[in-house]
Amino acid sequence: MGGVPLTSLTSPLVGREDELARLTGVLDRVRAGEARAVLVAGDAGVGKTRILDEVAGRAAAAGTTVLTGHCV
Repeated sequence: MGGVPLTSLTSPLVGREDELARLTGVLDRVRAGEARAVLVAGDAGVGKTRILDEVAGRAAAAGTTVLTGHCV
């Protein structure tokens, strides 16, 4: 597990409004008590980690506990 990256130190999130809105909606449902799982898949370099860092940072800023893990 690791800490939530500081989004102010990362590159700007560009052109991912739809994905960000969808993930934010999932977080809203989780905060309401619903169980949710999300799979983010795509080719290397398309921005999977970047958008997840953004969502995790926003969730943490809103007081949500954020746990992260990585496969090796």
